[in-house]
Amino acid sequence: MSYLPDLRGELLQAARRAEHAPATVPAPAAPPARGYGRGGRWRRAWRWRWAAVNVALGLAGTLVGLNAAGVFHRGTALGPEVAPSASSDEGVAIAGSVKLLGLRAADPGGGLPWGIRVARTTRGLTCVDVGRVDFATIGVLGQDGAFADDGRFHPVADDVFDPQGCDLSDARGDGFVNVALQDAPASGLFAGPPAAGGCSPAEAKGGAHERFLKRSLRHSHPPARPTCPAGDLREIYFGLLGPDARSITYRAPGGRLRTIPTSGPQGAYLLVLRQATKGCLAPAPLDGRHGECRYGFRGDRGGPDVPAGVIAAVSYRDGHTCHVPAPGTFAAMFGSCPPVGFVPARRTPLGAAQLATPISVREVPARAYCSKDETIEPCDGAVPPGYRRVSGGQPSLLVRISFTSRVAIPNSASYYEIELHYPHSRGCTTGGSGGPTNSDIRAGQRVTWSSLVPYSCPGVMRGTVTYVPTEGAASSMPIAGLPGQGKSVLVGRFSFTVGHAPG
Repeated sequence: MSYLPDLRGELLQAARRAEHAPATVPAPAAPPARGYGRGGRWRRAWRWRWAAVNVALGLAGTLVGLNAAGVFHRGTALGPEVAPSASSDEGVAIAGSVKLLGLRAADPGGGLPWGIRVARTTRGLTCVDVGRVDFATIGVLGQDGAFADDGRFHPVADDVFDPQGCDLSDARGDGFVNVALQDAPASGLFAGPPAAGGCSPAEAKGGAHERFLKRSLRHSHPPARPTCPAGDLREIYFGLLGPDARSITYRAPGGRLRTIPTSGPQGAYLLVLRQATKGCLAPAPLDGRHGECRYGFRGDRGGPDVPAGVIAAVSYRDGHTCHVPAPGTFAAMFGSCPPVGFVPARRTPLGAAQLATPISVREVPARAYCSKDETIEPCDGAVPPGYRRVSGGQPSLLVRISFTSRVAIPNSASYYEIELHYPHSRGCTTGGSGGPTNSDIRAGQRVTWSSLVPYSCPGVMRGTVTYVPTEGAASSMPIAGLPGQGKSVLVGRFSFTVGHAPG
């Protein structure tokens, strides 16, 4: 916590008290004190008063300079957009595990430095988050539309995680996670509750990306955001490479390569640069045009592998170096430099005989549906409290798939994958759908997954439920086929028939 503003006020008040206090003049009969001489005590008292005033004024001037350099008053904390749960999604931070690393990176525009915070969660994940640093934590600055541009420092709550920055911890508790951000505002606000505000890159406003977001989020009514100042956009690379990493080599502004050591036993690194406006490091357009580099990227990417971009190579303590594909190449699409030193947890493999269970299907036809979070309910009549009517799109049938789990899923190290395969027909332009579970499940617990399937795809729909274990360093987002995911095991099959929409 910073005490400088309070100290400044106290010193100024002390100086004012000294200035207006009556002078202490020795009585004529009293012998002069040694070293004072006649009138010495009066002169010394005034010297102390002026010294106090000068110190206070000098400190005040220093503090004005420090404020310009990045010393802020503390504002309200940035909390999670949705209340976190210890048993779902990323979970919540384990008490005592949240640590601000000593690694710092200067911002190209000056002010507070950037730092990264590491936390271990109740779902077996290691999460890293980046932000401006003050008050011994990471936070968001009240600028670029964040927090109404109040100019304060807003700490980020311990349970605010970017899913891109959360990966499965290994058997030793080490994390292997790498994140690349583009179009990141200098405020440090990348996501959060609508009330926190923020800004959007100029390219996204009015473009195909913004139109896509409006269609996708039409039920949540996201507030309009101002355009981010071009000079306040950053390109940020950060992460944990593990205890075997020794250094990274990156492309500094101008194209020259620079090598720096990783930090601490976790192999941490942090790079903060101005957002490139041209070349292969510039954000790829979102309207289908690729510009100079066909395989550019936009937004943020995370996972155990090192993403292509600014980072050119990673060196390890055994002497070998992994070279990251150059941005703009085909190989750069798939990342590179997989984790070195990841120690998988020991677990007993599960087979189909241990996992097989009947799958049931319940069709819920209705003329209208309403949603709340991930819950969908029929609502032909009034909208239930807290729900919003699902509007737009084509008439659909609500289907609930359910089964009883025969095994426990205690963390993010395994999950169920539910897939639907649509019938082929002239009016059916959708190929299928699916979704993973993303929460802890008890053995014997009933698991239910809901989906809206369009009536424009009539006929028999078939589906499968599989169990997917993770065997290596893996992202917190459970997607079969991504690095670290093991071979899926069949749990059961199901089918149902889609008829005509209700009249």
